[in-house]
Amino acid sequence: MRVTRRERDVLALLLRGNTNKQIAEALNISGYTARDHVSSLLKKSGVKTRAALMAQFMAKQKAR
Repeated sequence: MRVTRRERDVLALLLRGNTNKQIAEALNISGYTARDHVSSLLKKSGVKTRAALMAQFMAKQKAR
């Protein structure tokens, strides 16, 4: 899965359990932009939930 640098930033915060609002505050972006980045990550990974995205990422990290 190819992601942008900002999507990687969002994913890192997401994996720490941050909400969209917390992600937005940490990255100094709007809540809508944070939501859009999360939605893009979900779409690119082919999953429907944040939990599934996190599980997929962790599984890939273990496989390495």
